[in-house]
Order: sequence, then C-alpha cells, then structure tokens
Amino acid sequence: MKFARIALLSLLALGPACGGDKGARRTPGGPQFVIKNKKPAPPKNDDPYRSMTVQNEVGVMDTDDVEATIQEHFDEVRGCYARAGKAQKYAGGKVLLRFMVSGDGTTEDVRVLESTLGNYQVERCLVDVGKRIHFHAPNGNKPTTFEYPVEFRSSSRADVLDIDGPKVAHDLAHLLPQLAACGVVADGQVNAIVWVEPNGQPGSVGLATAAAVDENAGGCVVQTIRAFRMSIGLPGHVVRTSLRLPSTIATAEASHRPHHRRR
Repeated sequence: MKFARIALLSLLALGPACGGDKGARRTPGGPQFVIKNKKPAPPKNDDPYRSMTVQNEVGVMDTDDVEATIQEHFDEVRGCYARAGKAQKYAGGKVLLRFMVSGDGTTEDVRVLESTLGNYQVERCLVDVGKRIHFHAPNGNKPTTFEYPVEFRSSSRADVLDIDGPKVAHDLAHLLPQLAACGVVADGQVNAIVWVEPNGQPGSVGLATAAAVDENAGGCVVQTIRAFRMSIGLPGHVVRTSLRLPSTIATAEASHRPHHRRR
C-alpha cells in the first residue's frame, strides 16, 4: 500500500517564543503553541493518468482538519514533557511523528521517525497520545500516513555541548554487548540521543526509528545506557551525543533471550 504524506509543521515551545509570530497561541500560565502549515506538494509525474491512479490508491487528508484535530489534544501533548523529569533543564528538541491512519480516520500506529529531544518517556507518551486521536476520514476512505513535528524547549538551566568522535565510538563498542541482551528494538537502524551529565552518567536517552518498536526491548536499551558511565562527561557541562544502534546485535547471550512482542 502506498501512502500519501502531508507535511505539517507545529512547534510546541516550552519557553519564550518570538513575540512577533502571529501563529503563536498563549495559554494562561503555560507555553506558546506556534503553528505553521505547509500544504502537501502535488505528486511529480508527467503522466496525468498515472497521477490519478496514485491518488485513488491512498486517502487524502485536509491539512487544516489534521491541525485542528491535533490541537484538541494540545494539553495532552504538552503534558508529555513532564515525563522528562529533571532532564527538563537540558533535554529539548524536535520529535518527528509519523501517523498511520485507516480509512475511517482511526490512528492505527504512530512512530517516532526522528528525534533530537532524547527522552524515551516523553517520546512514548507522544506515541500513546497520538494513537488515541481520531481524525476525520480521509477522502476516498483509504488508509494514509503523514508526518507531524513537535518541538519542546528545555528550561536552559544547563550548559550543553554536542560531542561526537572516537570517545563516543569507544563507549558504543563497550555498550553493544550489554545492549544485545535487550533483544531487537526494531527491524531497522535505531538512532539514540544521549544526554550525559557532568559525572559521565546519562541523564536522558531517546530512541527513534522508522520501524515498529518493541517497547520492552526499547525500555531495556534506555535503562542499560543510563546505567553505563560514559567517558565523555565534562565538568560543568551536559553533553549531547548520538549513537546509531544496528537492528541486530548478535551475541550468545542475546540468542537465548525470548522474543518480545512488537508494537
């Protein structure tokens, strides 16, 4: 099944936003919600008959309807950030969600396609909220998919540095055998964002992948990374780094672990 994509841009700003932005909506005692819509581009195809066929294979959703429906769940989306706990002082960034919607408007699945936020609890909360959203049925009553970004801003109470390189590769080499015992997180590459506190202890970890996630394995990976003291800790700074985890980490220990249920 081919899917039509709707490109939407919505920023959930947990902190001050530009006062001149006409799209900002201030909530009493809360953050601003900045909305910018981008209409989906028409399919690129020189054959008009072929284009019509593609359109008939997938449902088409109205961008404004999607935006309005998601805004009805604004408080739930905003509330997800509380799951970051103490990491709110430094963990911030964009989470790109992929919604998979059935022909009657029911959300069948939501995936964290990309994330610079780096907090698994917040990311899974967004997935749970997204799965409860029911949209208007797509035109043609055909399944479709679209991507929707949400951005959280930290309280900026910590100095953050981005680090990559040999030390990160060294840490990953020591981490992989431990992560193998968690099982397969997804049938594809998983990208992890890790926030390392000054003592070298990861204070927040997030995961993103285009594939379906085994939530038990994902939670195990996050807890394993958080228990690992990394060599890139810097006094007085929080370090943000990224790790690319292969879909399968083969070890004798992992081969005997029971397979998890995928969601």
